[in-house]
Amino acid sequence: MLPFVARPRGVSPAIIPQIAAGTRCKRSHSVRIWQAHCRSKGLWAQRSTAALPWPRIQSQMSISLDHTKAKNILFEATAAARTESLSSTATEWKTRVARLGELCPHGKSSTVIAALGTAILAKATDDRVDVYSLLDRGEAEASYSARSLADNVWARNRAELGIDIGANGANPLNNTPFIGKTRIDDISGVRNKLGWKAFLDCMKALERIGTSSEAKEALRGFIAARSRSLLTSIEIEPAEGDGLTQGGLIALVDRFVSEDSEGGRRAQAVVAGLLDAAYGPDSVVVGVINDPDRRAPLDVSVSDGTGSHLVAFEVKDKPIYSSHMRSSIEKTAQQHSCRNLAFVAVGKNQTDDGFDDVIQWASHHGVKLTIFTDWTTLYCACKWVSPVSNDVFEGRVFRSLLARAAELGVASKALDVLRKAAMGQDIA
Repeated sequence: MLPFVARPRGVSPAIIPQIAAGTRCKRSHSVRIWQAHCRSKGLWAQRSTAALPWPRIQSQMSISLDHTKAKNILFEATAAARTESLSSTATEWKTRVARLGELCPHGKSSTVIAALGTAILAKATDDRVDVYSLLDRGEAEASYSARSLADNVWARNRAELGIDIGANGANPLNNTPFIGKTRIDDISGVRNKLGWKAFLDCMKALERIGTSSEAKEALRGFIAARSRSLLTSIEIEPAEGDGLTQGGLIALVDRFVSEDSEGGRRAQAVVAGLLDAAYGPDSVVVGVINDPDRRAPLDVSVSDGTGSHLVAFEVKDKPIYSSHMRSSIEKTAQQHSCRNLAFVAVGKNQTDDGFDDVIQWASHHGVKLTIFTDWTTLYCACKWVSPVSNDVFEGRVFRSLLARAAELGVASKALDVLRKAAMGQDIA
């Protein structure tokens, strides 16, 4: 029997039966590509096509993953990661993924976390998949659509499960360096070389996995490493931060946010902490970063206890412009009943020029819009609306900030530095 030959690039699957049967014109472009491909594989050395045998050609088949099955596997693995002891394989993958997360934090190649999680879930669903595949129209046999698996399974369920996959939007793999690519192993020129190397090492380890059962153990380890619910809760002293002055707290907050965004987590934690101190933590709703299925408006909101929202805040530690504000206002007014909105625009290069127009535009559409461009103004506003109590407002804010930052997944080292600075108040 003549050998099977994988379909080369440029040969349409539709003409494969004709080539295999020898009925396709031997001078056609597709056949010439096929001949050159077969020669490169050492199948024959003749130059003349007249006497050449016609090898049978195997049409490559992509794999269509069952997303319902994948979702069930994801939920089962999450439950197991939180209720059962991890196996040696799961522990090994937990360590591996945790290291990858350190090298690829939010804002620095964190999309590789989503790519790895998607590949692991795919392997756990069907162990035949090519783990390097991004699109099911790739040339490799056993290719699958990693993008659709990430969009339809990971993106839709990770917030409910409390799993941070690095790129937490509606389309996790629609980011550099994966956007526009067919295969992971075709990607080059990634700036974060150490992180990319660690990612490829993980992919090689995943490729060596032979069964879906073992892949499920790897998935448990991935979830254990990336699950916020598995993080140790932070212990906060009842009077921690009470020694801070107003100026000291604001300086502390400003440095905390400007040193590292962590994907917007630090600024969001500060706003949530201020609102906790003003309205009480039970009334404050904090959204998950980049959550496509928000049940509350914007990033942080204050609930009135009946399902409505008194005010909602969008938090930006990068420059924000009127066009973005208009879009957010329209979307929020359409999807939620809240029409008391605020933007916290504390980016280093943020300017307040031109906001009068958008504030007036919002008022004409029945929306009260307030814009804060510095921490001092927001702090004073929150302190003004907060009820009178016997505790120190600055300490209340600081303790709430710590709790919210831990909840949002801010790096523990950053919180240690923040707490030490607060004790010495050396930046006031």
